[in-house]
Amino acid sequence: MATKMTFAFHPEVTKLLSLVNNTTYGNNDIFLDNLISSSAAASLSFSPLFIVSRSGHLHGRGLVSSFVALAMEADVPVSPRPPKAMRVVIKSWPRFAVPCIPDDVIFNILSRLPSKSVIRCKSVCKAWLAMISSQRFVTAHLELSKARPTILVVPRAYLDWEHEGMAALCMNFYRYNLGSEVELIHSEHFQKGIACWAQPVHCDGLILLSTQKEQIVLCNPAMREFITLPKASNSLRKIPKVGFGFDSCSNKYKAARFFYQMKSEIFEVVCRFEVLTLGTGIWRRTADPPYPIMGITPAHVRGSLYWRIDLPSPKHPKVFLQFNLAEEKFSLTPYPPCKAEPIYFVEFGDELCCACFAEPYEVVEIWILKNNESPTWTQYCTICIPQDIIVPLPGDFFKVPKVIFYLKDILLIRENKVYRYNIVTKEIKKLTEAVQDFCYYNSENNKCTIYLGKELACHAVNYVDSIVPVR
Repeated sequence: MATKMTFAFHPEVTKLLSLVNNTTYGNNDIFLDNLISSSAAASLSFSPLFIVSRSGHLHGRGLVSSFVALAMEADVPVSPRPPKAMRVVIKSWPRFAVPCIPDDVIFNILSRLPSKSVIRCKSVCKAWLAMISSQRFVTAHLELSKARPTILVVPRAYLDWEHEGMAALCMNFYRYNLGSEVELIHSEHFQKGIACWAQPVHCDGLILLSTQKEQIVLCNPAMREFITLPKASNSLRKIPKVGFGFDSCSNKYKAARFFYQMKSEIFEVVCRFEVLTLGTGIWRRTADPPYPIMGITPAHVRGSLYWRIDLPSPKHPKVFLQFNLAEEKFSLTPYPPCKAEPIYFVEFGDELCCACFAEPYEVVEIWILKNNESPTWTQYCTICIPQDIIVPLPGDFFKVPKVIFYLKDILLIRENKVYRYNIVTKEIKKLTEAVQDFCYYNSENNKCTIYLGKELACHAVNYVDSIVPVR
């Protein structure tokens, strides 16, 4: 008597199999019988022999086999019997043969896969490679991935200025799922080391980081693609804050940065600005900004970058600088109508959002700019900050926590401490600490050391899995 085999699939794969069944078979029993029967023929690989015809069209048997191969990392055989002992007898396969699957169905199925699986699918055949490499597919995959946002954690090389001589030998990218565990997506190694980096900026799955030595790197952790951008203009002030965003008019990604130079005619330090279009390899000077720019991480919203102005309170115009990536021109956006001071920007979909703190920094107000015909600021919520994530600094200054939107909640993060604020119940809860160690390079003794300090400095940023290329 034959032993019955049952399989449990990853939820994402289950959805895809259901889509295939409804589209092609229409009968669940027939579909499952063919799925199990053809798993052996698939050989757990993406061989074109079992998956596609020479024309690149996907047939019923090949469709089932390919998804079995995709799912094998997550499939859990319930029966203890080893896979190699399973005997498969196919007597009536032609009876269930189906015509080739339309290209638009294949497109819809593949675009719903995680980036890791999509990359593997490129090796199936030339037709799939062409489909996945097309701009239409990259855009469709990105839009579907935006429905599954997550948080990316990038540990820093050191905490204090006393470690200024240290440089990291690697840069690790972790996907944080609000638990005690984090998933390492990619680890980039640097033979000569890399200086301490600033807060990363994110756009469509691409991460841009700049260092204190004015190195600028761009990567897609999911694709494991990593490049260093050309050297930019020298600046008198070493402030590694670079903006990054998408220009919908040219369909190009652009990096933008401010820098300070001495104006020879008047012997005065002035703020300059330059832009690099991804793929050109050239930084282009634009018109100077109307005000000096502060070294705060900029925000990218609907094709514009937003910066804070670096002026003392009596002279401050109480506005943000807005730089349009398409026109490459500056304009001004007013401050939120609150007494608290806007400290930094917060990523919130397609709307400008900022976190405002009032002394003694025990409360944070979240304000959102509604992009209507007449843009107006709306107060989203007010959160009481836990005392253990407010750090006093010399000179009556304070280090405030990072605010990140996660699904329908808000996270307050400082170093390795994480709190989750529920918008509906207004309750705040401390979460388990995340990354606990980080290996850095000490140039003084030429050795690598694992940092085991009580507080590990980590950058956290909203992140969307994508297959957008970095070049």
